[in-house]
Amino acid sequence: MKKLFSILLTLILTFALFGCNEPNTTASLEFYAPDGAPALSIAKFINDKENFGMDKDVSVHYNVVSANNIGPTMAKGDGDLIVMPVNAASKLYKANASDPYVMTAVVTHGNLYIASTEENLTLEGLKGKVIGVIGQGLVPDLTLRAILKDNGLLDDVVEGDTVTEGKITIRYFAQAPDMLPLLKQGKLSIGLLPEPALTNLTTKVAPDKTWNILDVQELYDGERKAYPQAVLMVKKSVYDTFKSKINAMGDYFNENLTWIKTNTADAVSAITSVLPEGVLPSLNAAVLSAQTLDNCKIYYQSSQDAKQQVIDYLNKIIAVNADSAKAVSDDFFA
Repeated sequence: MKKLFSILLTLILTFALFGCNEPNTTASLEFYAPDGAPALSIAKFINDKENFGMDKDVSVHYNVVSANNIGPTMAKGDGDLIVMPVNAASKLYKANASDPYVMTAVVTHGNLYIASTEENLTLEGLKGKVIGVIGQGLVPDLTLRAILKDNGLLDDVVEGDTVTEGKITIRYFAQAPDMLPLLKQGKLSIGLLPEPALTNLTTKVAPDKTWNILDVQELYDGERKAYPQAVLMVKKSVYDTFKSKINAMGDYFNENLTWIKTNTADAVSAITSVLPEGVLPSLNAAVLSAQTLDNCKIYYQSSQDAKQQVIDYLNKIIAVNADSAKAVSDDFFA
C-alpha cells in the first residue's frame, strides 16, 4: 500500500509541475542579442518586457552585448535564447554538450550593401579597384567572397590598400565607422557597408556625393533578395519545455518591425538600456528611417522554412573558408 501511495504521489506531483505539454513553473530565461541590426529584431521585446504569453511566473531577462561577445556567451551556455550569426551558431550549438542549442528561426536576412561613387557599378567592375570591407573572416567578408566565387571572380581577389591591375583588392576595416571618413574624402571609392552605416554615409557623412548602391542580398539570391544572417538559437531543454510558445514567436517578431518603424527612439533607448556598462551603443535613432529598417531585412522565418537556405549558405561560406562555419545536420534545426 505504501509503495502504491508513493507511486500515485509521484504521478500527481509530476502532473502538477508539468501538465500536459508545458510546465506551470517559475523560471527566469536569459535572452541575448548582439548590438546592431540583430538587437533591433528584439527591441520591442526589451521595451515591453515580453514573455511571449508564457505563464506569469516565467520572466524573460534581456541582454544586448557587443558583437564580439555573443559567441563566448553561447559557448558558455549563458543564454537560454540567443540571436546569433548563423555561421557562429553552426560552430557553437553543441559547445555545451549537456544542453545544446537548436535553431528555431532566422530573424535577420542580410543588411549589406556595396556603396560607391563609381558609375555603372558591377561586380566585374570591381577589378582594378580597392573595396573597403568590414569583418575579415566574418559574415560581411564571407558573403562577399561567396558571391564572387559564384561569379567566377574569387581567384581575382587580393588584399591590400592600393590598386592591383586586373584584381579586386580588399582593404579590411575593423568596423564601418573607420571606413566612412575615407569614403567621404574620396580616399576610398567603394565600401561594403551594413545598414544603418550605409544610411549614415549617404545622409549624414557625405550627402553631397552621388552614391551608387549594390544590394548584396540580391547579388547573393536574386529571387529572395536575402540570405540567412542572424538566427534564434534556443537551449534544447528550454525549447522542449516551452515548445508551443517558442514556435509561436513569429507574430511577435513581425510586430516588432512595425513597432520600431514608428518608435525608433524608444527602440534605440530600449537596446541601450540593457547594454553592459561601458559599451558604446552602435545605433543612432536619427538614421533609422523606415527605408533603413527595411534594408536591414528584419523578419521571422521559421526553422523548417529556412532549413535548406541555411544549409546552402553554410556550404557556400565553408567553400571559401573551411573554418568559417560547420556543416549542420538535422539536430541543428528545431
